[in-house]
Amino acid sequence: MKQHALLSPSAAHRWLNCTAAPMLEKDVPDKSSTYAEEGTLAHAYCAKKLKEFLGLSTKDEEAEIAQYESKYHTGEMDEYTDTYATIVLEKFNKARAKTKDAQLLVEVPLDLSHYIPDAFGTSDAVIIADGTMEIIDFKYGKGVKVEADHNPQMMIYAIGAWDLFNFEYRIDNVKMTIVQPRIDNLSEFEMMAPGLGKWVIDTLEPKAKEAYSGNGSQAPGQWCQFCKVKSSCKALAEKCVSTVKDNPVTKLIGKETMEQVILPLLPTIKTWLTGVEEYSLEQALSGVHYEGYKIVEGISRRKITDPAKVMKLLHDEGFEATAYMKPTELKGITDLEKLLGKKKFNTLCADYIDKPQGKPTLVPESDKRPVFNAAANDFDGINIE
Repeated sequence: MKQHALLSPSAAHRWLNCTAAPMLEKDVPDKSSTYAEEGTLAHAYCAKKLKEFLGLSTKDEEAEIAQYESKYHTGEMDEYTDTYATIVLEKFNKARAKTKDAQLLVEVPLDLSHYIPDAFGTSDAVIIADGTMEIIDFKYGKGVKVEADHNPQMMIYAIGAWDLFNFEYRIDNVKMTIVQPRIDNLSEFEMMAPGLGKWVIDTLEPKAKEAYSGNGSQAPGQWCQFCKVKSSCKALAEKCVSTVKDNPVTKLIGKETMEQVILPLLPTIKTWLTGVEEYSLEQALSGVHYEGYKIVEGISRRKITDPAKVMKLLHDEGFEATAYMKPTELKGITDLEKLLGKKKFNTLCADYIDKPQGKPTLVPESDKRPVFNAAANDFDGINIE
């Protein structure tokens, strides 16, 4: 996984709002996740496809692909990374049609330290042509739609790229594009270079200086979602807990309070509660005892391990495909049990049904499920996300 700067461009939306966050997070190690590793692999495919078009070495990308391919590669990933490469190359071809010597650069390392202390980053792709520079960023995630409009990460990359290429090319206009193919999101934003420079002077540099100094201010908000200390952040907890307490107009929450106070804060409250839940479970797994709580095995769902063989068994039993398909894939276990009866289904398909171990869960001691002995060891290596 790539190293990140203390004031990482990808987290700029957080530290520009909560300047205390970087120093509070700095000693908390980054946690690898399936989402991050999957994204790393997808980015490697994107860069490889563009570099192959340009006739450049793909050694670095091939190393990352070799590391994660067997675990995360799918046909869908090929399609989505093809979509990204196609969009970038279409933009490049349009640029070349207007400017014969237009340039496409891939995986461009950026030194951002002139504006942000000790900061660096990598732009997925940069196109330069006829007074315009376009910064293109690939997002493989699908949980949150990312917009390019005044996106601080993109603006930081833009000023870094402008710094790098301004002496060689005339750059009057800066375009920022986010390609998020899994949710069909192609977001674009343009601004003139002087406007970008003004934002850097008025906002980026003073906020970065404050955040790096260690004297930043805590400011909870929707940007807390991916903060590494959200679960133990006192400012976030106080904001969430005090929301209703500080608005005791009546015994029941009124429409105005709901509209103006509760609903706007709902995403932040959810973020905090999720963080607290994850943090307390991690602590319990590491040996911390919370009075009145215990760790149990969470609920797990049965899975059909070989749908093709189950389909053949059902066909051989005389069932029409319409009875067990929906419409192009095998129906779920509950529907198949209704079709055959639980006893017959379990007898017929037992070899192809798996019930994985449930994820560890922290619950009140009143929960009827048994305590897992030596829970931290029993769940070693299990991803609790």
